[in-house]
Amino acid sequence: MSALPKFSNFALGICALSLAHTAGAETIPVSGVYAPEGALPADIELVVVDRFRGDLGSDVELALTEALGNVVIRGEPYFELIRPRELRDAYVEVEGNDGTVTRQPLVADAELRGTVRSEVIERRVDDKIERECVARDEDGDCTERREVRIACRDLSVRVDPRILLIAQDGQQLYSHNRSRTDRERFCADNYSVPSSLDMANALVDQLVADIRGDIALVQSRRNIRVMESRRDLNRADRRPFRDAVRATDENITAACDAFTALEATNPAHISVLFNIGLCHESLDELDMAAQYYSRALEVDPDKDYPRDGMRRVRARQRAETLLAQREAL
Repeated sequence: MSALPKFSNFALGICALSLAHTAGAETIPVSGVYAPEGALPADIELVVVDRFRGDLGSDVELALTEALGNVVIRGEPYFELIRPRELRDAYVEVEGNDGTVTRQPLVADAELRGTVRSEVIERRVDDKIERECVARDEDGDCTERREVRIACRDLSVRVDPRILLIAQDGQQLYSHNRSRTDRERFCADNYSVPSSLDMANALVDQLVADIRGDIALVQSRRNIRVMESRRDLNRADRRPFRDAVRATDENITAACDAFTALEATNPAHISVLFNIGLCHESLDELDMAAQYYSRALEVDPDKDYPRDGMRRVRARQRAETLLAQREAL
């Protein structure tokens, strides 16, 4: 395969990122929109949030409403959330083929509902045994010790969710029912006692973060580390490769040009292939990035760097497809 053209336009595509590249050497910045495996269909925009039931239902409902309401992709809210009462009073104006305008009830694309309950169990567990000094000599050294049993307890908090997202036609779009448990052991000599409320709140935060990550796109900027291994690299290319790695700290364009130049003499070297793929990923050239990550995986199918790179690219491609579909609605 012939070498790629130089990344002479790299600075045009990533100028702002290069200026902001302060995370240290050996990384290349990548910005993009990523879709999780369970991303919702593109036409799910208006979601009615029903009242959640259970002793933690209200907490999860509020936290999840805030989390989903704050999903902003390229400057635009990704979801519009509405309460059932607001939906009942909402109308849209629709213009017919004859030019007449009629008011029709607003219909949500999906409904989010759920039940979240908690269980708190506190029980006695085995005592902690300590040895304390009961006698000392004139120099202050301990001459006699005794065992002291200290009472201990175990506090367990469990959160059981049942979250559903139902489409207008009744189709179940998403469900989440994985329980979460936190446990803390404490004894009579502890300075503080764990709070079941704090433990439950932490589990609720985890639950909300997981659901948000399951169904919504994420826009982020990451600094991805280049591969630095020179093993099996053409001997004459080891110094240029090392210099290219170092150049990522201040001159990413030069680094990417150097990695590209090394492909001609190292067409099957995993570090060279991955680093070129990462350069393409930074420029949003996702198809080219996928090609180089695929070639790197052919060299070593178990290597994390290209495997993670391929996952990022596929997630970005899914996101672009969803955004294009939504734009066409």
